[in-house]
Amino acid sequence: MKFGEAYSEYLDSEDDIFLQKCCHLEYKELKKVLKKCRHAEAPGHENNGVCQVCGQKFFSELSNEISAVADCFSSRARHLLHMHLASGFHRYLRRMRHCFGDDYLTMIQEGQNLINYVAMNSIAVHKILKKYDKVHCSENGMNFRRILQAKHLELLQSPWLIELSAFQINTKNSKHGVFSEEICKCSCDLSGSEPIIMCTLSESVKVEFNLTCPICLDIVFEPVSLRCGHLFCNICACTAASVPMIEGVKAAKSFMRCPLCRQTGVYADSVHLAELNLLVKKRCKKYWKERFYVERAERMKEAKDYWDVQKNFVLGFI
Repeated sequence: MKFGEAYSEYLDSEDDIFLQKCCHLEYKELKKVLKKCRHAEAPGHENNGVCQVCGQKFFSELSNEISAVADCFSSRARHLLHMHLASGFHRYLRRMRHCFGDDYLTMIQEGQNLINYVAMNSIAVHKILKKYDKVHCSENGMNFRRILQAKHLELLQSPWLIELSAFQINTKNSKHGVFSEEICKCSCDLSGSEPIIMCTLSESVKVEFNLTCPICLDIVFEPVSLRCGHLFCNICACTAASVPMIEGVKAAKSFMRCPLCRQTGVYADSVHLAELNLLVKKRCKKYWKERFYVERAERMKEAKDYWDVQKNFVLGFI
């Protein structure tokens, strides 16, 4: 089955309530535009590398659609994972909203839908850019993909895909049963020299996320993902950003750079990967426990020094 047919079948067969709340890439419409470009006469078809049929609007409209998909995905994923990890009063409110029903299976299905959603749309982006280059005999589609990566709009680099993959693994063997994995499969290997999460989105698209912190070279503990997509332990990210843990990585100055790619302004939009931390806690119990006690002692010492400085400043000793 061609991808266009598979994409249409996905849109028709997916849960209607789920689709009503999500944006999608207009794959058919974009293909129609490229079909017009293919049938355009060769003389004068392109001018300075810009197609005279689709012009520059093709990429601007595609960028808007991808941005809408990315925003929808991150928003839905954030809400879902917040509800899954809710405790105490927040969990009570969630159960009240669902009339004390057990909606755990619904959350699992929602997580599956979201991974399928980002998988199908990311494949659609890949296919349409590949077709653009084929029709125009250019590399503009490939260059546009690099622009998406620079703008942090590459769907497969989203930290929420890592979180949802961890969520799927965490809930896979729950008492509620294993749900369908027709489109994607997620697994992890934390025992090897390079701990990874693997997400197979299709036969041709497989994504791997390395869970080694580039600073301490251990499995990420209380992991955070910076806006550039790089993963670090929370304490390592705070150290790199020259901020105390009590303030958190988001308090970093805008000029501070990612230790890997050296981009600035990547700390303010960082994401704490609580679901991934839960996965590490479950699969590497001894390691997680050792890191927990070491970092708790470090956090307490740092907090004491921090408040001593604040006290001395208020009293006029500094």
